[in-house]
Amino acid sequence: MAIHAIVLALSFAIILAGSELFTNGVEWAGHRLHIAEAAVGSLFAAVGTALPETFIPAVALLSGRDTATAHTAVGLGAIVGAPLMLSTVALFVMGTAAIAFRKRRGRIALRVVREDARRDLAFFFPVFLCLVIAGTFDMGPVLRHVLAVALLLVYASYSVVMLRLRRAASAEVDHGLYFESIFRGIPLEPRGWVIAAQVTAGVLAILLGAVEFVDQIVVFSAHAHLNPGVLSLILSPLATELPEKYNSVVWIRQGKDHLALANITGAMVFQSCIPVALGLAFSSWHLTNPELLAGSIALASVVILFINLRDSELGTPTLMIGGAAYAIFLIGLGYLGAF
Repeated sequence: MAIHAIVLALSFAIILAGSELFTNGVEWAGHRLHIAEAAVGSLFAAVGTALPETFIPAVALLSGRDTATAHTAVGLGAIVGAPLMLSTVALFVMGTAAIAFRKRRGRIALRVVREDARRDLAFFFPVFLCLVIAGTFDMGPVLRHVLAVALLLVYASYSVVMLRLRRAASAEVDHGLYFESIFRGIPLEPRGWVIAAQVTAGVLAILLGAVEFVDQIVVFSAHAHLNPGVLSLILSPLATELPEKYNSVVWIRQGKDHLALANITGAMVFQSCIPVALGLAFSSWHLTNPELLAGSIALASVVILFINLRDSELGTPTLMIGGAAYAIFLIGLGYLGAF
């Protein structure tokens, strides 16, 4: 168990290092391609850092296809747990970061683009609500595959909307590209291939760390005689959502609050479409009570966030509510006897 704990800690460190590389690289990629900052945060950063959440359930579901195996339970737990983690713990971490860096930033409240955040949430809420409801009854394979295709079309439409946004003329990247220092280039004038190399390295590090973390969850659940689905619902998103959380902390530290929030809300849209499409295609998509509880709390937290996005400032009390929402989820699991 001591060895598992060490490997677990190392996987965390690898995820954080990969997130730092990816965040820095994707900012420069968006700058070079003249892509709107909203799209950089909600599309590029969200998709890149969401790769672990997609890769893990895909492997789990494919290895346990059509059987109620532990891997299938891990896959569904990871899929449903990701939106919960983003809408609760991720927001709480953002609020904590805003308070921690208040002297450096000169303020506590986040300065965000209300329209961008609400656009993401308006995509996420109705889609995820329908999918949670769909998980309460048995669907035939035809209906499940139709819904999976529909989700892919929804995300394609969202991507088109984001890519059509114009980048502000004043948008600049303040920090040089890390890899240019290694290759003895000019960090504030990075070359295209170096940007691509850094983004690729960041994604690979995130994937490596997340895969190893989830492997340790499966091993631990077997040793501790715990339900792998419930353990995955809690711990898998913690590992695979670390990129979004850490990326947002980096951007809050730099005063780029709009990118920080876009990274979270954009990941919500991705999580409600692509991983769920995998779940619909390769499982019966019958959600257990703990998973339904997770989905319900995620939806409620998103409603609270949407209501409080009234202007360009987002106060920390709204973000800190995410911590309380996650605590309610854990209490609910205890009430359901899931532990």
